[in-house]
Amino acid sequence: MGKEWALVFFTLLAQMSVGLMVVAQALNLKQREGLKPVLLWVGILMAASMVVSLGHLGSPLGAPRAIFNLKTSWLSREIFFSAGFFVLWLVNYYLELRTQAGEGVKAISGWLAGFCGILALISMANIYVHTILPAWETAYTHLVFYTTALVLGAILYAVLAYRNRQEGQQGMLKITGILTVIGVALQLLSLPPYLASLSAGPVAAQETARLLLGAAPVLIFSQALAVLGGIVFTFLALRAYGEKGSLLTGQWLYGALALLVLAELASRYLFYATGVSITIGQF
Repeated sequence: MGKEWALVFFTLLAQMSVGLMVVAQALNLKQREGLKPVLLWVGILMAASMVVSLGHLGSPLGAPRAIFNLKTSWLSREIFFSAGFFVLWLVNYYLELRTQAGEGVKAISGWLAGFCGILALISMANIYVHTILPAWETAYTHLVFYTTALVLGAILYAVLAYRNRQEGQQGMLKITGILTVIGVALQLLSLPPYLASLSAGPVAAQETARLLLGAAPVLIFSQALAVLGGIVFTFLALRAYGEKGSLLTGQWLYGALALLVLAELASRYLFYATGVSITIGQF
């Protein structure tokens, strides 16, 4: 893996940040008071992802030069929109802290940041889709990147809202639980067709399938954690909130967050560890 570990953490942190931003904006259309503590973590996660990404660059000081190829390079677009997301987040965070700013202005700035973040994720996914690695050149790459943002953004929002005693927690848990289930279900349902396409694909794709078979314990482990995390979040946490109070809810929420983060981490590790270049077929 080597420097790819930097990419594992960069992509996960960036996707969690964008997912958290979009979920937070969607769940605070009318009442924006609960956004402030959540927005702080959006910035922390994105800043951390940008710092971690420098570990993959051969020359980190040359990163600004990569932005000048916006017309032809998805990497340049990723850098541009990621930086834009961070700047727009700063603007939105500043506006949210200013009570005299209008609600409409705050909402517009928040959605602009979220939209820029989505463009960053699209660019990020396209970097891998437009490669010579058949395992990455599929719609599965897009689906996994976006659903990871949805899953981690939703569960982290639930945890932060609970910690800050945000009003309407029970309704919030239901909505974020539904979002998490959708994301996890899409990942689980898309995996078998993806594996089948690898087995029927070119030599490099078949080699990825073979590597995934050899890493079956990690693959099964990641999927089991995702299922377990989804179950804990959508059923046990809601039941605990209704019957036994907020203390038990917090325990379930933190547990679900840990399970889902570990699941996505293991899955992303396999994404990088099993990618095989098409040039393997030339030897």
